[in-house]
Amino acid sequence: MNRFIFNFIAIILTGSTFFASLHSLAANTNLVQEGYFVSNRSFQKQISQIPGLTIDHVSNRGFEVWGPRGLGQWLQRNSIPSAQLRGVHLKGASDYPSPEEISRELAGIAQTNPQLTKLFSIGKSVKGRDLLVMKIAANVTRNDNRPEFKFIANMHGDEIVGRELMVLLIKDLVSNYGKDPFITKLLDTTQIYIMPSMNPDGAAAGTRGNANSVDLNRNFPDFSTSDNQDRPDGRAVETQAVMNWQATRKFVLSANFHGGAEVVNYLWDTSGTKHPKVQWLQALALNYAKLAPYIFASTTFKNGITNGYDWYEVNGGMQDWSTYYRNDIQFTIELSDEKWPNYSTVEYYYKQNRNALLYLMSQTQTVAQFFR
Repeated sequence: MNRFIFNFIAIILTGSTFFASLHSLAANTNLVQEGYFVSNRSFQKQISQIPGLTIDHVSNRGFEVWGPRGLGQWLQRNSIPSAQLRGVHLKGASDYPSPEEISRELAGIAQTNPQLTKLFSIGKSVKGRDLLVMKIAANVTRNDNRPEFKFIANMHGDEIVGRELMVLLIKDLVSNYGKDPFITKLLDTTQIYIMPSMNPDGAAAGTRGNANSVDLNRNFPDFSTSDNQDRPDGRAVETQAVMNWQATRKFVLSANFHGGAEVVNYLWDTSGTKHPKVQWLQALALNYAKLAPYIFASTTFKNGITNGYDWYEVNGGMQDWSTYYRNDIQFTIELSDEKWPNYSTVEYYYKQNRNALLYLMSQTQTVAQFFR
């Protein structure tokens, strides 16, 4: 019996708080109360096989592992080299707007642009914050047959750049309608929905999980695991809100945003089986990366793109759920190596991604016509 298995059994027999926490988890819940960076990738497979732990951002240097309280002690007992991920130091992040300031800014945009924008809430966070979505389209109140596109950012509260880019994108679309022919045509022909923050509680606290320490991007139904029923019951309230909202819409194309790497991730995350339209997915991801120069120039990912499963397995992710269960093809876009960079860099990231964001939204018509 190797040392890893021996320690694994020993900790269970001694009634470890860590394994008690794992045992108490529902099948669709991953707690992220502690996070560590493991610098030796030889432990990745062993750790990934333990239910309730989350592997993230695998690189040549190592990988992140997240789990319930007691994770650090468990890693230490098993002689797994690791360093604690301390999260966001909010005093140093004070230049970023609060969730309440973001809400007020969105409300102001909607109030002054009633023909192009409609702001609404799809539910409440654990702490009662509105989960706001901005619809942007010409004749925005008309719910017609124009195909629907969506962006969702800030699923992980400590990955903030996507939230800021979505606010800038909303402003850009609204201010340039009727001036920029590309944007004008886009809003004339497509219904665009943008959710700047799926996890406002996590953003306020600078934490990965929601206010109950649930990892929202491991909380969706997953066709490759036992949690394969497309039902919102028992999930985080933020996850339930997205699932229930999406059941009322007919999205054909979407993307969600993260931080910790710089890459465009395409289906699947949860299975090594290739998607039937994998070549088209690769082409779309590559076109996005080419239009975001710093992503395309990646020295970690060839041409700035990756298949999710080839990078590392993710179970319970929104990307695969959206595509598999709701027929809404989704990409995951990692925007910045640093999860919470200096606020002064936000404008740079928007300029680098602007053309790519516009391009991806413009593909909604093609997807609706040829890939449904």
